Amino acid sequence: PAIVGTSDATSKLKDGMRVTVDGFNGKVFEGEVAETTMAEIKKAIETNKVKLKVIVDLPNYAERAAESGIDSIGLTRLEGMIASMGKHPLWYEKHGKLDEYSKILQEGLSKIIKPFKSIWVRASDIRTDEFASLEGAPEREINPMLGFHGVRFSIKHPEILKAEIAAIREVAEFNPDKKIGLMFPLIISIEEVLAVKKYFDEFRTDNMEFGVMVETPAAVQIIEDICDHVDFISFGTNDLTQFTLAVDRGEDMVQHLYNELHPAIFSQIGHVIDVCNKKNVVSSICGQAGSNKEMAEFLYKKGIKSISVNADAAFEISKLIADLEKNEPKVEEESEWGTKGQVSVAPIVEEAKPVVPEVGEAMPPAAPVADNIIAPAILPVESAMPPAAVPVESAMPPAVPVADTIAP
Repeated sequence: PAIVGTSDATSKLKDGMRVTVDGFNGKVFEGEVAETTMAEIKKAIETNKVKLKVIVDLPNYAERAAESGIDSIGLTRLEGMIASMGKHPLWYEKHGKLDEYSKILQEGLSKIIKPFKSIWVRASDIRTDEFASLEGAPEREINPMLGFHGVRFSIKHPEILKAEIAAIREVAEFNPDKKIGLMFPLIISIEEVLAVKKYFDEFRTDNMEFGVMVETPAAVQIIEDICDHVDFISFGTNDLTQFTLAVDRGEDMVQHLYNELHPAIFSQIGHVIDVCNKKNVVSSICGQAGSNKEMAEFLYKKGIKSISVNADAAFEISKLIADLEKNEPKVEEESEWGTKGQVSVAPIVEEAKPVVPEVGEAMPPAAPVADNIIAPAILPVESAMPPAAVPVESAMPPAVPVADTIAP
């Protein structure tokens, strides 16, 4: 578990001090006041229309995530493995050791994919505020969230990018029966998509797929063009929410405004899914919102192809989807939300037949038009998502916390 935004923690916490961190509620207690327990992972229920995937970042957690019974990974972030190296990718580039960088990534990814049939890996997205302690890291920017990271960093450092793609290719060649996807974050232009695709195509094998993250309003606006060049897209709802609502998710003073269930988020996601289905591009979600039941139901009804969740949330989300599938009318036809052969979830609107009056008879009042626009309920601002952290499950004693903060 982890918490951020502890405004007075640095003055109250001392080196060597033993504390208990409640990552779910955003509190730090002095001393050992609870036991840390691992969240239970139940086997997911099999679903048909929407494929469930898990999120796995570190090799040591792959086997545990596989206990969910899910056979695919929808998101693996390279940053976890990079942090364990102790050195920033810029260090490897500066010292001419990018082969070593690539090898470490390849070994880690090989362990992660071992119990799974497919994996989607996100290219490195290293913000200057998150990895300042790594050897060779650049100086912290004034606003790291909007700074030099994601695809813009990859394009400016093509040798680092090629080292990452080379690692993906090694994994793909060693596992020819498995699908390996690589997706790029923070896309805002079609030029960026084409730039990184050029490098990707140099290494591409038959079992490799090319995709992008949809996590900026700009990507939403140009999704028609993006779909002409990718195999799949995946929503990054954490950043999509941040950039849409103008809320820095690393700033505790505005966390009460951060809401992944905001109507503007639903609207953008719905539009992108519609375009992807029309253009036969696989759509998915790997942000934290995918583990929320309200969002998962919306995604299902819109016709998303897969949802990636934390392994401990897989059972609940799979149960929700299985129930939706069970209660859905079986209508196999082409709909505006899906391709032919899939079950349509669009509401059925019976067209009102006009009433023709007899000659001399007064015209009856027109029947009201049914409002069949599916839209999520507008939630209060306070309904921000809890942090994705393993909670301390034991009951907390009535202790006064050392530092009280708003959980991200």
